[in-house]
Amino acid sequence: MKIIKFILVLIFIILITTVICFGYVENEIPTKIVRIGFDPNLPPYQFHENGVYKGFNIDLINKIAKNNNIELVMIPMPLNECLSKFKSQELDMIMGIRYMNELDDVMEVSDSLVQSTISIAMLKSKASRVQNTLNVSPLVIAVERGSIEYEFVKNIKKANYNVAFNQESVIELLLMRRADMMIGVRHVLEYILDKNDLTESYVISNSYETPINYYLGLRKENNGLLNTINSELRKLKMNGEYEEIYNKWINDKNIENQKRIKRNLWVMSIVIVVVLLILSAVAYVNINLHHKVEEKTKELSDSNSQLQKKILEIRNSNELKNLITESSPRSIVIFDNEGKITTMNENCLKICGCTYVPIGESVYDYSPINMMLDNNIERVLNFGESYMGKEMEYRTKDRKWTFRYVIYPLNDYEKKTRGAIITIEDVTDEKIYMAQAAEKEKNRALIQIISGIAHEIRNPLTSIKTYVEILPRKKDNLEFQKQISQVVPREVERVNTLIENLINYAKPRTRNVEKVLAMDVIESCVLLSKPIISSNNIDLKINVDKNLYISVDKNQINQVLLNLLLNAIDAISEMKLYSNEIKNYVIIINSWRTSNKVYISVEDNGIGIGEDELNNVYELFYTTKIKGSGIGLPLSKQLVEDNDGEITIKSKKYIGTKIIITFKGDFYETENIDN
Repeated sequence: MKIIKFILVLIFIILITTVICFGYVENEIPTKIVRIGFDPNLPPYQFHENGVYKGFNIDLINKIAKNNNIELVMIPMPLNECLSKFKSQELDMIMGIRYMNELDDVMEVSDSLVQSTISIAMLKSKASRVQNTLNVSPLVIAVERGSIEYEFVKNIKKANYNVAFNQESVIELLLMRRADMMIGVRHVLEYILDKNDLTESYVISNSYETPINYYLGLRKENNGLLNTINSELRKLKMNGEYEEIYNKWINDKNIENQKRIKRNLWVMSIVIVVVLLILSAVAYVNINLHHKVEEKTKELSDSNSQLQKKILEIRNSNELKNLITESSPRSIVIFDNEGKITTMNENCLKICGCTYVPIGESVYDYSPINMMLDNNIERVLNFGESYMGKEMEYRTKDRKWTFRYVIYPLNDYEKKTRGAIITIEDVTDEKIYMAQAAEKEKNRALIQIISGIAHEIRNPLTSIKTYVEILPRKKDNLEFQKQISQVVPREVERVNTLIENLINYAKPRTRNVEKVLAMDVIESCVLLSKPIISSNNIDLKINVDKNLYISVDKNQINQVLLNLLLNAIDAISEMKLYSNEIKNYVIIINSWRTSNKVYISVEDNGIGIGEDELNNVYELFYTTKIKGSGIGLPLSKQLVEDNDGEITIKSKKYIGTKIIITFKGDFYETENIDN
């Protein structure tokens, strides 16, 4: 009995110890809650069906979360809302996002969740008509707004485009016959066609495809979570679980078609060999085999017919590709991994000075293309990277050009890079026009400033005149001599400073980037605009750091800040007309720094900008003011970006506006001053 009691006590102790240990372990593994936004209009990756959100990306991220004790809060919303809430830190991640270089400062992307291609699709019954009328009569092309393919379609000659906000809507435009063809993500197209039993009714081109990847977008500060996700993603790909999820959701028609073609060609080769053997043996066999020979001959005829149709399809696809290339207003050149030219359109021949298409020749022998490839092409061919919106100046003995170009990889059906494509746009006239617009805006501002400064100059001149008039009577008065010796030089210096700043602002200069004090730039603009501010009974408050340095063209940033101050004055003047309320109107100028950036803001409590107006403020010639030109803000944005800066606007109608300019900065210990 004692032994039994001892064993029971021992078992009880072991059970208690186990429960405590398990509780301890569970308490030691914290659950991380992550808010993740996603666009639910991207089947088969992420979509809504029968009241449930599902798809490849959702299964994959749930698998990663489960394996790493991460609790996900899935929030479906349109992509533009995802981006807005991500920037305002209401989301930790965005699922199923393409790479956007404008988000590099705030977002890191994971390893690729899934890869597809950008493909062309059209109704099979209209395919020949579309191909034959391309470049002859207008066609309507469906495409997603803001995508790479959208930028490409905008430059196709004789083509109109019907724009949607997501891939599912792009395909719906094609299915509703509101577009002759579409350019979009192949997996999404195949999934929707399969779902609606329309696969046989539409043609998807295989001759020209560009790869596209979808990622998880995370905050820059979430490096630990990013490493966890990437590590788990690679593990799933290695152990086969990724492939199981992929095959569950994605039926890659392109790969299936390629396999079927190879299989048919192999079968056809065997049939041909068999038929040849039968034909060779006809003289040695019985007449009873004649029927079998006819059957085999018929099979061969059918196979040959299919082959002819396939050859015709490939020829039509190549002709379509050539038509698109030649109809583009941009210069286009395509070359292989060895740099041998395979395609060069007429516009590209002109800028290279060629009289013939140099097929098979080295692309590195032709300027200015070889200059664009310098230091860029290795990463395109070896890593599949793209270079978007690059600019360069190119001089010949006759003229100077400005080109904007894009370099991206050319992939085959196996997703292997087999060359690269360069598209080149001549933006010489655009640059000249922007310079003219800048000068026009500066002259408009000068007229407004001079009218205010005229009164400011009149005051010190009046003081000097008064002292000169009484000089004969009080020349021997010591107190008067002291006053005139102090007041007159000070007033002369005041006039001189105003005139010097006005001349410096007005005179033309070449672009000159230098390290300047942010405070000097601000004070120069305040001095010019202060007479107008005072005449409009507006308070001016300045809170700037004395020792913040920025590397910019001082003349250009002067023009930007002065334009923002004049806009603030106009906004307050308009608010006074709108509201009879008596209140203190104020313009506030601030500057501050973070670890590696300098910020300058101009804030007013004027009429403000409505939400709809905010979407258009950077469009050239768009204005809500009666006498506005619509040049100021687009030009200011261009000048800030030319100085490696960013400009953002926060505004509410009838409340006020705050505009923040951000630069890379060099700074020391700072001291605030208030004016």
